[in-house]
Amino acid sequence: MTQKVLRCNAIVLLILLYIGQEMRSSDASVRFHQESHENKFHLGEQIEQLDTPKDQQLTVRLPSNTLLKFGAYKDVSILHFRVPLDTRTAYFSFKAFEESKSSFQRKCKAKDVTLHLKAKSFPVISPENITFPKYFLPTEERFASAADEFLLNPHSGQSTIVSKTEYLSIAKEEAAQARNTADDLSMEVHHVCYEIQIDFDPVESESDSESNGTQSQSKTGHKSKWEPVRRRGMDFYPLLRQSYHEFFMFDFDLQPDTNGTVPALLNLTALSPAAFAFELGEVHDIGGTLTFAVSMKPEVRIISELKLASPTMSPPSERGGILAEKLVGNLDDVEVLMGQGQQPSNNQSMQIIVCMHLGVPGVPTWPDKCRYGQRLLPASSIVNNTEIMGLIHVPFPESGLWFVTMGLFCHGAETARVTIIDSVKEFVRQYRHLLQEMRSPCACAANATIYENCIGSKDCLAAMNETETLKVKECMMDSKCTENYLQITRLFDVHHRSATEQRFALENCNTSVVFSISSSPCVAGRCGRFGRCYHYMSGGFVFSTCVCMKGYRGWDCTEDSQVPSSMSILLASLLLTLSNLLFIPSIYLASRRRYYTEGVIYFFAMFFSIFYHACDSGEDEYSFCLVKISVLQFCDFYCGLLAIWVTLIAMAHMPHQFVSMLNMFGAILLAFGTELNKQSLWVFLAPALTGICLISASWGLRCAKTRKWFPARRYLTIFMPLGLVLVMIGLVCYAFLQTKQNYHIVHSVWHMVMALSIMCLLPSHNSFIPKS
Repeated sequence: MTQKVLRCNAIVLLILLYIGQEMRSSDASVRFHQESHENKFHLGEQIEQLDTPKDQQLTVRLPSNTLLKFGAYKDVSILHFRVPLDTRTAYFSFKAFEESKSSFQRKCKAKDVTLHLKAKSFPVISPENITFPKYFLPTEERFASAADEFLLNPHSGQSTIVSKTEYLSIAKEEAAQARNTADDLSMEVHHVCYEIQIDFDPVESESDSESNGTQSQSKTGHKSKWEPVRRRGMDFYPLLRQSYHEFFMFDFDLQPDTNGTVPALLNLTALSPAAFAFELGEVHDIGGTLTFAVSMKPEVRIISELKLASPTMSPPSERGGILAEKLVGNLDDVEVLMGQGQQPSNNQSMQIIVCMHLGVPGVPTWPDKCRYGQRLLPASSIVNNTEIMGLIHVPFPESGLWFVTMGLFCHGAETARVTIIDSVKEFVRQYRHLLQEMRSPCACAANATIYENCIGSKDCLAAMNETETLKVKECMMDSKCTENYLQITRLFDVHHRSATEQRFALENCNTSVVFSISSSPCVAGRCGRFGRCYHYMSGGFVFSTCVCMKGYRGWDCTEDSQVPSSMSILLASLLLTLSNLLFIPSIYLASRRRYYTEGVIYFFAMFFSIFYHACDSGEDEYSFCLVKISVLQFCDFYCGLLAIWVTLIAMAHMPHQFVSMLNMFGAILLAFGTELNKQSLWVFLAPALTGICLISASWGLRCAKTRKWFPARRYLTIFMPLGLVLVMIGLVCYAFLQTKQNYHIVHSVWHMVMALSIMCLLPSHNSFIPKS
C-alpha cells in the first residue's frame, strides 16, 4: 500500500461586499515542492503590493468584478483558482477599490470586503450569524483529515476582512487543506513531523474489486451485483447513480440485479458496519445539497419524511428511478416492504450510528462518535428504534469521494443507559493513571488532576455525571491525549462488549433499514413556506440558494426572529398607501386655482405612489401589483420629483411661455436623473435649488420693477414659511431618519408632509397682485 498524497486542484473563493458598486482584482501565485522549509515569507511586509515575489510563479490573474451589497447568498461573487499539483505553498492577493460608473455619482465611504477561501466547493456561511437548519452536517466534521493538525491557521471558519484600497496575501502550508480562511497576516513555514502506519486486512477480497468498494464483481458469478464487498472491516455496497434533467438532481441506490430488481430494504447487523462510497463531480454536483436519510422503521408514516430527503421537483413518472419508485410507491408496496423488515424485539434497544465524510470512511464508535484515523468526531447522525429517521444535509458538498457508514449497536433490557454509563465509569477507573500524562492540547489537560482524584474516590465517581464521564473516556482514546490510544480503544471495545453482554447477542442483533442518498437544489428542493429556490451563476459556477420573503431569514428561510405579524404587515401596507390620499386636497386646490397641469401631475404622483407601495409593502400576503414593480417604482419617484418641480415653477409666477418651456425642460432632465439614480439625494436637491433660484430672480425683478411687496405679505409671512418647514421635515425624514425598521412610518410621514406643503406653497392668483 502506498501513501495517498492529498492534492487540491480547485479552490473557490467567495467574496461578500457590504456596499454597492465596488471593484476588485486578484492574483494567485504558487511556490513549488522543492522549496526549502526554512524559507520564510511574511505577508505583512508584502501587503502594499500585488507584484509577484521573485521566487513565485504567477499562475492565475482574474479580471475585475462588480460586487453587490450582501442581502442573501445570491449576492456573492465567486472566484475560482486552480492550484497546480505538487504545490507546497500558494499565495493569494486581492485588491478592492471603488470605481464610479458616472460623473454624477458621489463616492461611497470605505467599506469592508469579506473573503472566504475554501477548497473543492463553495463556502457555507452565515454572515448574519443565523443558526443553520437542523440536520446540517457541521463544516468541521465533513472535510478534514490528519493534515488538519498541521494547518498554519487553526481558526476554522474565520473570515478575512479587507478594507477598500488595501491588499491581502494569504499563504497556506500544504495547499491541499486550503479550506480555512486566513485571519493572520503573518504566517511562517514550519517543520512537520508525521508517521505512517500501514495496516493489512487479510479478510478483504482480492483484486476482483476496486479499492474504494464502489464496484463489486464475483468470480463465481452467482452473487448479486448489490451484495457487499469486505473492505476495512466494513461491508461496502456498490451504488448506481441516477441523474435527472434539473440542476443538482441525482441520487444513488444499490446496484440492480441481472433481472433489474433491487432490494427495497437493507439488512444491517452488529457484526459489521455497512458502508457506501460515491463520487461527486467538481462543478455540476457541488451547487445543491447532498442528503442522506435512513430509518430502521420503514413504515407508511416515514414515506413523506423520506420525500423531504430526496429531490421532489420532478414527478415520479419523469424521474423513473429506483429511489423514486421505492419512496413514492403505493401503499400496497409499502405493506410488502414492512413484511420483509425485521423489527427489534421488546427486550432489545437498538442504535444506528451514522458517519458521513469526504475522502475517508468513518468507523462508528459507541456511544455517539465516529473515528477517522486519529480523529474522533461526533457522529453525523444517531437513529434509535424509537425515532422515525436519521437525516443529514450537506449543503454545497465538496467534490471527491464521499463515504457513508452505518454501525448497529444492540443492548438487552438489563443494559439500560444507567448500566452502560456504569460500565464506562468502571473502565475509566481502571485506566485513570492515563490522566497523569495528559498535556495540552488535550481537552482534559486542564482538569486532569481533578478528574484523577474524583475517579479515585468511589463516592465522587458515582456522582460524576454522564457528560464528564464520556469526556474522560474520549480523552483516553484521543491521539492528542494518550500515546497508545489505539490500544485503549480496543480495550474499551472489549470491555464494553463484555459488560453489556453484546458479544453473545451480535448474531441476533440485526434490523432492516431503508436509506436514501440524493442531491437536490437548496434544502431538499425547497426553502420552507416563505422562500423560493433559485439558481444563480457567478464566475462560471451555478449554485442554488433560497430567497426569503416576509422577513424570514436563514439558509432555508425558517428563521423568524424578525418576522412581523400579519397585522403589522397589513397596518404598514395601509399606512404607506392611504397616506397618499392627502394629495386629494392638493389636487382639488390646484384645480380650483386653475393650476390644471399641476393638478394632473399631483394626481399621478398619488396614483403611482399608492400602487407602488401596494405592490412593494404587502410581503406577498397583502400585496397587489398593477404592473411590474420596477415600472411602478420609476413612476412613483418620477412623478414625485415632477410634482416638486411644477410647484416651484408655479411659485415663481412667470409668463406662460416660460412656464411651458420650464415644465418640459424639467420633465426631460428629471426622467434622466430618476433613471440614473432615483434614490440619490441630489436628484431631489437639484430641482429644488434650481427652482429656488428661479423664484428668487422672478420675485426680485418684480419687486424692483413695482417697488411694492411681492407676493402678498400674508403668503410670505404665513403660508410660505409653514410650507418650507414641512418641506424641510420631509427631506430630513427621507434622507436621514429612514431605516428598514421604521420605513413604513417615516416614509408615510414623507407622503403627508409633501402633500400638505403643496397646499401651503401653491399660491393663489391673488397672492401675486402687488400691494403697497
